[in-house]
Amino acid sequence: MSNPGPLATGALPDELAQMREALAVAQQQNEVLSTFVALSEAAATTDDLTALARHVGGVLRRSIPNLLAVYFTRQDECWVAEVVSDAVPPDFMALLRAGLPLDTPFLAQTVAARTPQVFDHWNAAEQGMPHAEQFQAAGVAPFFQRNQPAALLVVGLVGQPVWTAQQRQLFTAACQALYSAQQRKALAQERRHALEAFMDLTEAIGTETDPLRLAERARELLQAFMPGWVTGYYEWGGELWRARLTDEPDPDLRAALLAGVPSAPSFDAAIEVRGPVFFNHWNARESVVTRSRVYSAAAFVPYFREGQPAAMFVVASPDVSEWKPEEEAVFRAIGRSLGLALERAWQTQALEQRTRELQRSNRELKAANEELEAFAYSASHDLRTPVRHVKGFVSMIRRALTRGEPDKAERALQVVEGAADQMSAMIDAMLALSRSTVQPLTHAVINLGVLVDHARKGVEYEVQDRQIEWRVESLPQVMGDAATLQQVLINLLSNAVKFTRPREQAVIEIGTQVGDEAWTVWVRDNGVGFDPAYAARLFGPFQRLHRYSEFEGTGIGLATVRRIILRHGGRIWADSVLGEGTTFSFTLPHVRPLEQGGSDPS
Repeated sequence: MSNPGPLATGALPDELAQMREALAVAQQQNEVLSTFVALSEAAATTDDLTALARHVGGVLRRSIPNLLAVYFTRQDECWVAEVVSDAVPPDFMALLRAGLPLDTPFLAQTVAARTPQVFDHWNAAEQGMPHAEQFQAAGVAPFFQRNQPAALLVVGLVGQPVWTAQQRQLFTAACQALYSAQQRKALAQERRHALEAFMDLTEAIGTETDPLRLAERARELLQAFMPGWVTGYYEWGGELWRARLTDEPDPDLRAALLAGVPSAPSFDAAIEVRGPVFFNHWNARESVVTRSRVYSAAAFVPYFREGQPAAMFVVASPDVSEWKPEEEAVFRAIGRSLGLALERAWQTQALEQRTRELQRSNRELKAANEELEAFAYSASHDLRTPVRHVKGFVSMIRRALTRGEPDKAERALQVVEGAADQMSAMIDAMLALSRSTVQPLTHAVINLGVLVDHARKGVEYEVQDRQIEWRVESLPQVMGDAATLQQVLINLLSNAVKFTRPREQAVIEIGTQVGDEAWTVWVRDNGVGFDPAYAARLFGPFQRLHRYSEFEGTGIGLATVRRIILRHGGRIWADSVLGEGTTFSFTLPHVRPLEQGGSDPS
């Protein structure tokens, strides 16, 4: 047998050493993997981070006997210990339970880095932590919720100033296990919140009819899925897209969006495809507003009403530059849900509008029927009276002329002339009432005080030398048709002047009272008044509560007033005490009413 020689004999110890070193490394790797598996299994079975942190501390301590672990949660301006290893000294335990300041150097450094950090040659005095002199190396792992620091896992090595590679790997495995559990818990919470928001939005589809409130629900839902994104709900005003709802933090840009922006390429792209569009590496300054802050990703979804663009839901991010598939899916789902809700809301609004128009038509039809009945009565009674006078006195004139009595004929002719004048006045009043029904209304904001001043001038010829005290409050601006409301005030003031004629000192007051839905305007006098039992007859055509010999008139003025106020969407009534005076009140809605049939006369 040959001798292997000195070279072969010297190589054997080196190979054995390498094998022992490789085996040690393999054992260390196996220990790390075993620890990682154990921690991963624990993380997979619970999302209770406090319980998992306690388990992680125990696993690390079994692998690294000189390691102590503490799990902190943020409470106000301190990091307060929730889980502490059993071997921590009592004085140090009390310090941890009381809380460490947020600006503790090695903790603040880790939070700023947003990733786990290990510290060799750690010095308790430099960190401002008494009772921690036994620790010479440390490790910190930060945990965030909604992008804000929420918890810390802190470990310390006793009597060892430098971390070994294996210890670093074990610490990293522990951090990954906690991160996995935290992400799963956060995802479960986000899904639960998102599901609740979806349920709320689904309920809103059936109950909410306010588009702005629906957009708020959609925003809440989107923020539950995609925190940090900025949303906006816009409505098309014919020339501009006006933001009705926006999260934009810049006050100047927010004001510009609320005032309205012209249709821009991003809006046009969504309208062209009639669906959601997504933009990566988006430039808001080129696409929407020149003074916009920098946004990196955006999406637009349009909504159409009767085939025309009506609204737009927009979302943008200053931090994300490219859309992820799951984010696109979320925005599409929310946009579709909002679209269904808006369609339902618009249909409900249209139905409510048609209902209001039908109610308005019914009121006008009822008023027209009442006027028709009054006209039929007038034709058979009021108009017939002057006709009978004409016929009777014509016979008297004929007899007087036959007998040669011209004076009697002259008196009879005067009666005939008065009857003709009365008939002419009644016909003119009927025509005025008819015009008040069909005359187009031009609604605008008008100064009620100016109308009252003009109405007072319009009745000056009736005042003559009488003593009338006018008490006129400061009057507001109201919504209405100036021409017809001028006629309302002239008729009411003329009425007040006429029925205060017996008073030596007449007092006529004009004022208003604001309500949630309408102004109430009133004209009060201290005239003769009327019996309230006959108030229902007051606004009918040709209805008179006083004899013609006492107070002249056709009985059409108040019917005309009622007709005009009804067309404005208001109502009119009278309160009176016989012998003391009368108050006429009418309402003018704050919002502009639609004309019968839904047309807009202005």
